[in-house]
Parts: sequence; structure tokens; C-alpha cells
Amino acid sequence: MISIALDALGGDFAPDVVIDGAIKAVNGSDGTFNIVLCGPKADVEAKLKQFGYQGNAISVVDAPDPVAMDEHPTDVLRKKQHSGLVTCVALQKKGLVQASVSAGNSGAMMASCLMILGRTSENFARPPIGCIVPTASGSSILVDAGANVDEKPLVLKDFALAGSVFAECHLGIKNPKVGLLNMGEEEKKGPVAVQEAHQLLKTAPINFIGNIEGRDVVLGKADVIVCSGYVGNVVLKMLEGFYELHQKMFGKIDTPAGKKFDEMWDYRTAGGALLLGLKGTGIIAHGRSDAKAIEQAVKVAYTFAANNVPQKVGEKLAGIQ
Repeated sequence: MISIALDALGGDFAPDVVIDGAIKAVNGSDGTFNIVLCGPKADVEAKLKQFGYQGNAISVVDAPDPVAMDEHPTDVLRKKQHSGLVTCVALQKKGLVQASVSAGNSGAMMASCLMILGRTSENFARPPIGCIVPTASGSSILVDAGANVDEKPLVLKDFALAGSVFAECHLGIKNPKVGLLNMGEEEKKGPVAVQEAHQLLKTAPINFIGNIEGRDVVLGKADVIVCSGYVGNVVLKMLEGFYELHQKMFGKIDTPAGKKFDEMWDYRTAGGALLLGLKGTGIIAHGRSDAKAIEQAVKVAYTFAANNVPQKVGEKLAGIQ
């Protein structure tokens, strides 16, 4: 049985949507996993009762400290060890759960997973967010989607390696095409760090296809899109904005193509993204997650944990490095 720790206070609309999403997730799980909600015990139990939940697939661990979205990650680790965010990661370290999920402060979640779970390889500097994004050819991996900023060339090379391995292990793509997101296809375009990363990737043990531009992201030119976390997060939010604009202009389109579009582009369907290069399953969900997104984030966490995706990624990364 897979157990998943969920930060009950994580996200803009917590705890209501988190608890609602947790209930929906276990009710549709056919008993394949259970959830440990980490938050103020009395408040969370009262909410469960309010939502009418009476099952035994959800338990509660007391974690009373709230974490604000703008709190510095190191302050959270040092001062908020009894927060839901830190507690859900600590439970995984103790072996009491197999995955940790939070829609809260993403920097604090990344730092907690890094410091508590540890890296798969000491040569791997920072865990990036590997986010699956829709494209004309299906799906691609965007890495990093926002866990880091101001990366050096060697770090971008690590992201490329991690994204390539993730695409192979999770999406089943053999020899995935890796593109470096830039303002032009020429090697000398873009910031110095990106230019230097380009040279490193030319000799890296991956299928590097060179620089790609913004339009190439949605066209599916690359299976793995490598960029700094700052750029990746901007791209991700732009894709989300495109979907919301489409919904406002056209609404639900009740055709096979329309349903497929919704399934591909609705960010709530993705639920959450995996932090790559860690000794464990750390899932970062969108801060604006509603109950559907939380439900999907839990299901994604289950899929990664049940299929040992983080372990497979870690083993391949260690072998490459």
C-alpha cells in the first residue's frame, strides 16, 4: 500500500480545496493508496467531518505551523519544522509514506526535499522541477519549471541530463530530443550562461538538438526543453494563461478534438510536477490548485512512487555522471 503525505495548508485556497481533493482522490483510488494530511489536527479533522468523510483511507498528523508563500525557504526549514510542508517530507524520510505533495511555497518545498530526502548523486547540484507540458506532438518535459533561478552553465547541463532521463523513464521516449530554450537558434544567441551551456550540451551524453525558440515549445520540436527556472516558470504560466483565454473565448467545445484539447491543456489535469534528482518522491502542485488539481497531484504522486520513477531517474543519473 502506497501512502502519500499531503500538506493540508499548502496553496492559495487551503485547507478546503486540499481536503476536498484528498477525499476525491481516495474515493477514486480503489484502495491503491492512502493519504496522510499534515496540518493542524483539530482543524483538519473538523474539515473532514464537514465534507462528510467517514472512511479510513485518510489520517491526520498534527502540523500546526503555517507557511506563507513569501517566506524564505531556509527560514521555513529552520523555524517551521512543525509545518505541514516540512512534516510531509519528514514522514517520507522516516519511511512512513512514499511520496510528499504540497501546493504551498515551492521554494520551501524544494529546499525541504533537498535537505531532508537528499540528492541521488553528490555531483547533481540542484533538483529541478520536471513538468510535463502539452505540445502538438503530445507531451514534452519542461525543466526547470521554477525551482531555481540564476543557474550556471553546469547546472543547466544537469537539468538536461535529468530531463532526458525523466523523459525516458516516465514517458517511455527512447533517446529523447533535448533542446535548449533560447531567443534564437544560433549558438551565440542569448545570455552568456546559456551560450556556455550550449557548448557543454554539445558533448553531453544526450540527444542534444541545439537551441530552440519559444514557438518550438508548443510545436513539440524537443522532447525535453531545458531552461532556467525563472524562464521555465514564465513559459509555464504563459501556457496556463493561453488555456484560460481559450476557455473565456470559446468555452467547452463538445467535440472529440475539443475534449482532447481540454485534457491536454488544462493544468489541473497534470496536478503536480516531480522534483528530479532526489532520493524520494517530492511533488510540487500549483499554488492556485483547486480540488481537481489536488486530486490529480495525489494521483501523480502515486504513479511516480508506485513505478519507482524517482529511483530509476536517480540510478540513471548516477550512472551518467
